[in-house]
Amino acid sequence: MIMETIKIKGIKGAISVALSAVCCMLLTNPSYSQYRMNFGLTKIQPDSTMPKGIGALHSPALKAKQQERGILASEGHCIYRIDTGWEITEGMTHLLGDKSVFDENYNSSGWYNAIVPGTVLTSLVAAGVYPDPYFGLNNLAIPDSLCRKDWWYRTTFESPEAEKGKLAWLCFDGINYKARIWLNGNKLGEIHGAFARGKFAVKDLLKPNGKNVLVVQILPPNNPGIPHEQSARSGMGPNGGQLTLDGPTFISAEGWDWVPGIRDRNMGIWQDVKICFTGAVTAADPQIITDLPLPDTSSAAITLKTTLVNHTDKKEMATIDFAFDKIKITKKILLEPQQTLLVELTPAEFAALQLKQPKLWWPNGYGMPNLYNATVTVTDAAGVSEVQSIRFGIREYSYEMMADAPGKSAMRFAYSPTDLKASQPIFDFANRREFEKKIFIPTLRNNVDVKSLQPLKETNNPYLVIRVNGKPVFCKGGNWGMDDAMKQVSRERLEPAFRLHREANFNLIRNWTGESTESTFFELADEYGMMVWNDFWISTEGYNLNPNDQQLFLNNTLDVIKRFRNHASIAVWCPRNEGYAPKGIEDELATQLAKEDGTRHYHGNSREANLRQSGDWHFIIDNKEYFDKYAEGFTTEIGTFSIPEASTIRKFMQVEDQWPINDVWHYHDLHAEKQNLEGYLRTIDSLYGPSKNLDDFNRKVQLVNYNSHRAIFEAWNSKQWTNGSGILLWMTHPAWPSMIWQTYSWDFQTHGSFYGSKKGCEPLHIQMNLNDEKVIVANTSLKSYKAVQAEIEVFDLNGKKVFYKAAKVNISENIKTDIFENPLAGLALPSVYMVRLQLKGSDNILLASNHYWKTNASTKDFASFNNLANANIICKVIKLETNRIELVLENKSAVPAIGVRLNAVDGKDNILLPAYFSDGYFTLLPGEKKAVTLQHEAGISPVKIQVEGYNHTSSFTALNIDNKSPSNKLAGKK
Repeated sequence: MIMETIKIKGIKGAISVALSAVCCMLLTNPSYSQYRMNFGLTKIQPDSTMPKGIGALHSPALKAKQQERGILASEGHCIYRIDTGWEITEGMTHLLGDKSVFDENYNSSGWYNAIVPGTVLTSLVAAGVYPDPYFGLNNLAIPDSLCRKDWWYRTTFESPEAEKGKLAWLCFDGINYKARIWLNGNKLGEIHGAFARGKFAVKDLLKPNGKNVLVVQILPPNNPGIPHEQSARSGMGPNGGQLTLDGPTFISAEGWDWVPGIRDRNMGIWQDVKICFTGAVTAADPQIITDLPLPDTSSAAITLKTTLVNHTDKKEMATIDFAFDKIKITKKILLEPQQTLLVELTPAEFAALQLKQPKLWWPNGYGMPNLYNATVTVTDAAGVSEVQSIRFGIREYSYEMMADAPGKSAMRFAYSPTDLKASQPIFDFANRREFEKKIFIPTLRNNVDVKSLQPLKETNNPYLVIRVNGKPVFCKGGNWGMDDAMKQVSRERLEPAFRLHREANFNLIRNWTGESTESTFFELADEYGMMVWNDFWISTEGYNLNPNDQQLFLNNTLDVIKRFRNHASIAVWCPRNEGYAPKGIEDELATQLAKEDGTRHYHGNSREANLRQSGDWHFIIDNKEYFDKYAEGFTTEIGTFSIPEASTIRKFMQVEDQWPINDVWHYHDLHAEKQNLEGYLRTIDSLYGPSKNLDDFNRKVQLVNYNSHRAIFEAWNSKQWTNGSGILLWMTHPAWPSMIWQTYSWDFQTHGSFYGSKKGCEPLHIQMNLNDEKVIVANTSLKSYKAVQAEIEVFDLNGKKVFYKAAKVNISENIKTDIFENPLAGLALPSVYMVRLQLKGSDNILLASNHYWKTNASTKDFASFNNLANANIICKVIKLETNRIELVLENKSAVPAIGVRLNAVDGKDNILLPAYFSDGYFTLLPGEKKAVTLQHEAGISPVKIQVEGYNHTSSFTALNIDNKSPSNKLAGKK
């Protein structure tokens, strides 16, 4: 019906007519109750509400097609990537011709070069068919029809000579949304859902000589929906819509309040394609389980579970070798013809698997994220092997919870899923009880022996606590809505984001609705000590639509669990965003996790169940509210505006659109409604005065960003372990060039929000609570400090010290310590003043510092900053090492230098990113010095350091890269 409409009215008319009809039918049918929720747009919004820019849209130049050979890239262990020679075309446009598409000499001149792994849009943008959708309003120039048609991929490759005679498997790590696969004209099968792998036996189909032709048809989602285009007139719009019906997929690609509608909905071959060669016996998804005798961590029991498959019609004597860290375990197993057998290698059978003094995996701030490299080798009777490499961390998750138990209501306890060894779900979230207003606790299921749980002190604290290796972890971090809007998710693209999370002192990332589900994401989380709260692909209950095909959903969840369960970083599994899983998924998913993982907690709701309600997400004018109104328990979402640096804004907007704020800003998520944009902008003006241009606005807004983000984390610090146990920003990571909800921008620039978060999340942190001015130390590490000197100083706007107080304190590990009750009470304070807090150890070594610019009761703003003389900051290079530069800044003027930040730049003053500075947006008092360290990537070669400040004109310091001293050579400079 839709295709016929397209012929008559074109794609816009077809979408409007067809969807209006479907929506009308559903809304009037009471049996379709979920369709009363957010169905998204049913017709394209009027042109009068579309975003309008001053600058012209980009017109890309179509690139000449390059004829490329498909060359297999060896990964070792008889595994080869098929990532070259790919081509793409739409529908049947170029499939017809003199030769079959399966013929190795087929003329594909009408096709485009394709990027695999990658999405359809990734390939089309790279080919110059469409402009970069991240720049300005370019996304509007890309037709939304991309997600409503089939796309065909094709490549050729030659069979590797060395692998002849072995079983051969064609493996897909991920496609979207559905795929049909042919090899040399033979249909292999189909893959359904964005997160399920495909594995096909191809030994008898490979050509021993000549080219093999691989063709993949990608089918679109059934319900792609219509994106809402945000402008000042149209507002923020709905979050998602029909695409949620098709979960498992990238449901945010229809458009959310942090990303616009992606025109192909991320269709394509978005993960690796490989061909693998094995013997007659293979091992399916080996699982390595690590069990610690908590609280003792001096040993670890290692268990390997895997399923062996005999692919022949005869008995096979298989040998399984499990090796890691000088340990090698071997076991022989006789398999019957076509037998599938679960095999376990345990410490009870192999004493070497009882490891002494293991190197543990710890989350960031609590220790090193140590990892072990293991191999699982299965060899058949003929000596042909399959080798799988597995990296794992030795750790054990346990959890503090409150639940109703038989004969005991509101029981608070700790438990380890690994120790319980339950093959059935532990908690019943459907049978829950409201413990406090909008805070619910689940019920323990009947199969759980209450005696196996560790009872905790009776308290009214219902909130979740995550423990690692027996130690409670104060969780700090944020949400990833999606790693990248176009699923550009190579290690090179993602690693800077994880490093910035580590640099910001975060330890937990929430994988919101599972939008970032690829191996690289979890590998980097393991390496950088980032725990992962891992959702699956459903959003807000009572608002977003539930998946139509529940079995398809469960097929994908099962594959994800088996594929990623060895990752040390995954701490929590959760079915959806802000709600409980629907009937037909809840029990089935919980059962999958118990049977196929069994080492982590399954949490039935990302808010309200042993958690506080999520939000708010709007700008809070008075940061004291975070302390008085919001800080409590464990929250998975709270956030505010986070406009990036002016240098970043200039990268994704035409000059004409950069100032004043306009529709291009709104299209990049500067919400004019709900999030209190008016209050955000009014606050900037009221505190620092109206802005004259983009740069003037930038120096002011970044101070607001710094203070708001620091306040959020400090509010939870003030409640550390007095119910407060975790705080996740909405969001820490942007999926595209955005104006909101991020701690760094899409180009990895670190603006005020990053440094405010970094300061508030320090493992050893001294702060002044904004609501009561109590000075406390929040220690979120396993290190204690004795006889530390805590100091508070107050300086006026000229840098003159007007107050000082000190005290000796002992700081215990992983706990909050009160220092000064209300040290400024009764003081005659200047109109504008700075409070500096410091912790000093022996020999006057600075352990932690923090500062706040404040006003007295009669002063409401910092307009006096604008009257300060220009500060003179001298930057000296102390040491140049490989990818590391040590600097010392000195304020040579008679006034404080406020909001000081640094950039690494090249010879043309272009900012080089990513660059990891140890501090930013700090104050230098007159005559004061400060050491700052820059670490940078191997391929980045800074030539100068740029110093900026609120009252410091941008200055540059050349790096002495020609110094002949070996220790003073800057690595990477040619």
